[in-house]
Amino acid sequence: MSQIRVQGSRVYAVVGAVVERLQCLKTIDFGSDSTGKMEITCLDESDTKSYLPGLTDPGDGSMGFDFNKANESHLKVIDWAQKKTEVTLIMAEPGNDTDIPKVENGEIKLPTNRTFWKCVGTLSSPAWKFEADTLVNCTVTLQRKTALVCIPATT
Repeated sequence: MSQIRVQGSRVYAVVGAVVERLQCLKTIDFGSDSTGKMEITCLDESDTKSYLPGLTDPGDGSMGFDFNKANESHLKVIDWAQKKTEVTLIMAEPGNDTDIPKVENGEIKLPTNRTFWKCVGTLSSPAWKFEADTLVNCTVTLQRKTALVCIPATT
């Protein structure tokens, strides 16, 4: 059985044609989708409603990190959240750091030797947390626009 460890994973954000590695995230939660339902119950039904599955509503998630003002990716995430910037987020299983997403001719290209998870969403609402005996923490909301897609390694 092949299992994928979380430690050593890499998270990338694509904004425009630029791929940024988000360094030292503590948490990432892509949220869960929900599916609407369309009622198809006939008027002569006296006991139970009937439904067809409707459209999928992408879930909201979050990213959290202990703020480090020297970490350029932390500053970019906060800026994107404050500006409500749309980003493509890509999580890569642990592997060779030369096998990373690239943007070619406006299209994101993923290596085939790693498993990736990808979605598009908007970062917003940076929330700051200050507690005794901890580091300053920031969590940003991820409002997904698309489903989270798993792209398994093929080589």
